[in-house]
Amino acid sequence: MKMNKEHSSDRDNVDEIDLIQIVLMLFSHKYKIIITTVLFAVLTFLYTATKQPTYIASVLIQLDKNPNNNLISKLMSPLGNDEPSSATEMGILKSRRVLSMTIEEMGLQLVVREKRLPYIGDFLAAFSSKKPPTIIVPTFSVPPESEDMDWELTVLSPDSYQLNLGENGIFLGKVNQTLNQSGFIINVANITAPAGTKFTLTIYSKFTVIQDLLKRLTAEELNKTSGLIHVSLTGDNKQKITQILNNISLNFREDNMTQRAEEASKSLDFVNKLLPVAQESLNRADKQLNVFKQENGSIDLPLEAKAVLESSVTIQSQQNELQLAKAELSKLYTKSHPIYRALLEKEALINEEKVALSQAISTMPKKQQEILSIKRDVEAGQEIYMQLLAKQHEFGIAKASTVANIRIVDEAISDPKPVGKLKGVSAVLGAFLGFIFSSGYCLIASLFRRLLEDTQSIENYGVEVLASVPWSKRPQSQTFRKFKTKPIRKDFWLAREHPDDLAIEAMRSLRTAIFIALKQADKNSFLISGATPGAGKTFICGNLAAVMADTGKRILLIDADMRLGYLHEMLGLKEQYGLSEILQNNIEFKDAVQPSTQSGLDFISRGAGAVLSSELLMHDNFAQLMQWAQREYDYVIVDTPPILSITDAAIAAQHIGLSLLVLRYKINTVKELVTAINRFKKCHVELDYVVFNGVQKGAISAYEYPYYSQSV
Repeated sequence: MKMNKEHSSDRDNVDEIDLIQIVLMLFSHKYKIIITTVLFAVLTFLYTATKQPTYIASVLIQLDKNPNNNLISKLMSPLGNDEPSSATEMGILKSRRVLSMTIEEMGLQLVVREKRLPYIGDFLAAFSSKKPPTIIVPTFSVPPESEDMDWELTVLSPDSYQLNLGENGIFLGKVNQTLNQSGFIINVANITAPAGTKFTLTIYSKFTVIQDLLKRLTAEELNKTSGLIHVSLTGDNKQKITQILNNISLNFREDNMTQRAEEASKSLDFVNKLLPVAQESLNRADKQLNVFKQENGSIDLPLEAKAVLESSVTIQSQQNELQLAKAELSKLYTKSHPIYRALLEKEALINEEKVALSQAISTMPKKQQEILSIKRDVEAGQEIYMQLLAKQHEFGIAKASTVANIRIVDEAISDPKPVGKLKGVSAVLGAFLGFIFSSGYCLIASLFRRLLEDTQSIENYGVEVLASVPWSKRPQSQTFRKFKTKPIRKDFWLAREHPDDLAIEAMRSLRTAIFIALKQADKNSFLISGATPGAGKTFICGNLAAVMADTGKRILLIDADMRLGYLHEMLGLKEQYGLSEILQNNIEFKDAVQPSTQSGLDFISRGAGAVLSSELLMHDNFAQLMQWAQREYDYVIVDTPPILSITDAAIAAQHIGLSLLVLRYKINTVKELVTAINRFKKCHVELDYVVFNGVQKGAISAYEYPYYSQSV
């Protein structure tokens, strides 16, 4: 009788997170995780120990506000602060212009280092007590196309060396003598290294050095309104980074002073150009006034006209200031800048006042209008001329006494202790990363290759697990070892040699379950197959047959794995004259039966190896054999090949009561289980039960299936 089972739920389509299973899955890979974690910790510790320590130097710079020494300072006060922001100054500090000056002054493009063995050279040097060899190279230049390339210098003696320029040849040089060959210029000032020591000389491009400095240089404002900038630089040489940072800060201040001097000079030149024009305009207006007085005499203006005149002069002066401001602002900002737009809005307001004033003047008598226009030109010209003279004097003084608005509060100093060189913390961090990496690898591997690690993962697919057989701890039981260091003993029969083993105890539980299941079937026979080779189906067959025979029942064990079966070796019986001869009509049923050393257990071997085993099982002789065996014996056990290898198990199941599938703990996968179920279904056979083999204590399923053994 075939037992039809329906899937109670489509659990295979639902992903559920089980923290207990995740923890136990990680525990099952504990050795892999521990080894990886320790390896990461050791490598991190060694890397930290051999890596050059990193130091940090810092300097404090103050930004002073500019004095009101330009044409627009007064006008811009209601429009907004025209002082450069700290962000702007920090940008200038880190600009290529400032950094290039430091690179050229300190020769930062040249890097000289000892040539060591790759990977382990720095490690050996870190633990060496000898003073490292050095050379001093004040001059070394290469053609532009040879920048960012390594050149080898070999010490020949304390006062001579050899420079290998590749295709350009090898040249010999002396200490304190300049060598000029093929565009390469070098001067070595001192050699403190034994003969044969090799050094690598590299001239990096200015762009490369600037990018390296920018990675190590940081600038930040201490407080938004303090005007104090904290600048720091990191590196592996305390003295060198201090010198570099001091040089950068000095160049920054010098650049600021130069820019301010240029601004003052440009403003003075601009005023000097306007002064002749203003003077000529004033002289012309003064002549017009004299001519008018000669022709018309002295004319007194009423109070109303005088007020209009004063307003007109004031507006004219303001317009002149705005024109000067626009000319200077156009050098600093675009027309879309908020400050420039605000200046245009102010100019529009003044123009509106001027139009209103012109309308008021148009209502006056003609003579008053004429004298008012002339006096306005004279007085406005005088006001503008005096203003330009004052600015000329002011800019002259500013140019002669230009000072930077950058002040170095604290010179650069390096922290005597390295930063980020905590070996213990690095080792702990490395161990943590190793744990995360190994755990993540195990989780991802389990996700993509879902191994069978508990009975629930099997029963989710509608197949009941009849029994879980634990991993045998007997040294001889090599069949349970995943990694085999010795050949497998195929003649090892655990049920006979160690009947008290936990695996045999589980076989007895399996025996009881099979007795109960066969009562519901229409036949007293069952087959055992594996999903894949190595699942342990032969081990289950041989030992289950032995414990079933212990009950006093007559058991027939048939080895239907006619290609690779080895039950005869386990039972210590002969291979010839077995199932393959029966199916080919070469021998009678009873003549193929061999009694075993176990009372009540008979055996039919596989016979001579048969390549066409599937065709033989489809012969009527197999059905007749099963009918005869079920009449003559209480129970018949058939050991069949793995179902995923060949379909012999599905063919034999047509004539047998129950079908059992052996799955190996953490060897077989969910995909193999599903494929095996479908393989049986395609042959119109329902898989009845699963035997979970090789379960290890302490793994995911261990808490569900504890085992015990009695002391002997």
